[in-house]
Amino acid sequence: MNFLNLPAKKPPYNLAKAVILPVPYGGTGRTPGMDKGPEAILQASQMLSAYDVETNTDLNELGLHTLDPMVFPEKQQDVVDELANQSSPHFKKGKLVAAIGGSHLLSEGLVRAALAQDNNLTVLHLGAHPHLIDSDAGDEPDVMARVREKCMVSHVGIRSMVKAEQGKIHIDNLVFARDIYNNGLNAAADAIDVLSETVYLAINLDVLDPACMPAVAKPEPGGLDWYTLNNLIRMVAREKSIIGFDVTGLVPQNNGLHAHLLAAKLVYKTLICCLRNSR
Repeated sequence: MNFLNLPAKKPPYNLAKAVILPVPYGGTGRTPGMDKGPEAILQASQMLSAYDVETNTDLNELGLHTLDPMVFPEKQQDVVDELANQSSPHFKKGKLVAAIGGSHLLSEGLVRAALAQDNNLTVLHLGAHPHLIDSDAGDEPDVMARVREKCMVSHVGIRSMVKAEQGKIHIDNLVFARDIYNNGLNAAADAIDVLSETVYLAINLDVLDPACMPAVAKPEPGGLDWYTLNNLIRMVAREKSIIGFDVTGLVPQNNGLHAHLLAAKLVYKTLICCLRNSR
């Protein structure tokens, strides 16, 4: 199934500017159904128009190529290695890698692959929880701690953390959602400025307010709204070179088409931001 139902194999892989990588991995299984997130996003994308009126962009012209869903090894400890191995060739060929999940564990594998291409890479993590220690925040809760061992991470949209996490993040690398609500996107300026020129964008859907995105493992009130999140991504894409991103955390619901559509449209909008502002 191709993202947006774009014509199969058009453009061919060698001409594609961006690859969309479905990652149907649900993590430790504490959130049943998360492995179905990529399929729900791809299915919902079939309902979207390939023309984006807000940016006057025809996505048929962006050079998008949808890859086959990943197949994972039986041993959980081998999953990150497989993610890195399968995504690495795409980064090496200079393609924007857009992964859709699934567990946010995929961020660790893709960041590792991206770092092999650019060792000055930094990560902007958008989410409700910093995921720096093992807690009850959902599947693979300490994934950002492991990413932080490899490169700098800034966290934006945070609304909940355990006490032990509070002292683990430098003030310049942390932006609470309430700060953006009170002061606008200027509140995120320092956290973006400290990032290097090359950025990987890790988007957990719980960064959004559950009023518009309820289909996540652990909704937290007070998240970003649709336009604020898109303006934030647009701001980052203007100032930095985004070489890869993921959209994770969707837990498909039987009556959740609006949430699935929102997730698909977020992938769509982020692709436009990254490719139209590519350097």
